[in-house]
Amino acid sequence: MPEYRKPPQFTYHAYGLSIASDLECPELLRGNGAAPDVRVRFGPAPAGLASPQAQGVAYQAAPDQFLLDVEHVARFFILSGSEIVIERAPEAADGDIRSFLLGSVIGALLHQRGVLPLHASAIATARGAVAFAGGVGCGKSTLAAAFHRRGYRVLTDDVCAVSLDATGNPLVTPAYPQLNLWADALAQIGEAKENLHRRSAQIEKYGRPVTDGFATFPVPLCAVYELRVTNATQPSLARVTGCEKMWLIRDNTFRPSFLAGMAHDEQYLQTALAVAQHIRAVRVSRPSEPFLLDELVDLVENDLGV
Repeated sequence: MPEYRKPPQFTYHAYGLSIASDLECPELLRGNGAAPDVRVRFGPAPAGLASPQAQGVAYQAAPDQFLLDVEHVARFFILSGSEIVIERAPEAADGDIRSFLLGSVIGALLHQRGVLPLHASAIATARGAVAFAGGVGCGKSTLAAAFHRRGYRVLTDDVCAVSLDATGNPLVTPAYPQLNLWADALAQIGEAKENLHRRSAQIEKYGRPVTDGFATFPVPLCAVYELRVTNATQPSLARVTGCEKMWLIRDNTFRPSFLAGMAHDEQYLQTALAVAQHIRAVRVSRPSEPFLLDELVDLVENDLGV
C-alpha cells in the first residue's frame, strides 16, 4: 500500500521556484498556485548517504543527494533539486530550522539544480543587478540595506542565485524580501533591533523586511563587488580583470565545498565562465572602524555610473 502524505500547508515563491512546504516560512513570498518545483516536508532523513563522493564535518554529498546534519536543529536531506526532507531535533525552534533552510540548504539545492549561488547580496540598478560578495561580517547585507535606503530595489541577501538566459547572459533571480542584519549593521543604517524579529536563538541576526523596493523579476547581472575589511582609513576600489575574475567567482561561490561530489562541475564552470565574461568585477577594501558606509555607497555609485 503506498505511503500517505498529507498535502503541504504552505506555498511560496523564491529563487524562481514554486515551493510547497510543511514548514511555515513567513520570510518568503506567498505562492501563486503554480505546480511546485520543490517540496519541503518533515520526515525521517538518512543518518548517512550510501556512497558519498564528498563530505565534511556536518555534510555528505553525492550525485543528486545531499545531507546536512545540524546538531540540536535538524537533519536535512536534499534530493535531485526538488525535495527537502527535514528531520527536526525535538528541541529545535522553527526559526533555527528556517535559518539553515534558507541558507546552506537552499544553497545546496541550487547547486543540485545547476544554478550558481554566490555568497552575496544583490540590488537592481539602472545598469543591471549588482552583487556584493564576501565573507561573513564583511558588510554585504549592510551595503545592500544602505542602497535600499537610497531607493534601489533589493534582489537577494546572502545567497544570490545566478543562471544563464537563452542567449547565455547571467541573470540574478530574486530570493525573498528580507535583509538579515547583525545588530551593529542595524546601528549603521540607523534602525533599532527591538523592532525586528531575531532570526534564531543561535544566530544574533535580525530579519529586516523589505516591505517596498523588492525586485520580483530576474535582472541581468552586470557587476560583482567583492568586499574586504582592511586596516585602510578610507574605502577604495580595485578593478579585477582577465582570468582573475574566475577566481573571484570561485572564491565567492556559496559553500563551494558542497559542489564536490554533486556531479555538476561542468555546468558550474560553464555558468561561472559566462559570468566572468559579462560582469564588471571590483575588489572593495573598506576600513574596519569606522565603516564609512555613506562614503562606500558613493564610491560604488560613482564607479557604476548610476
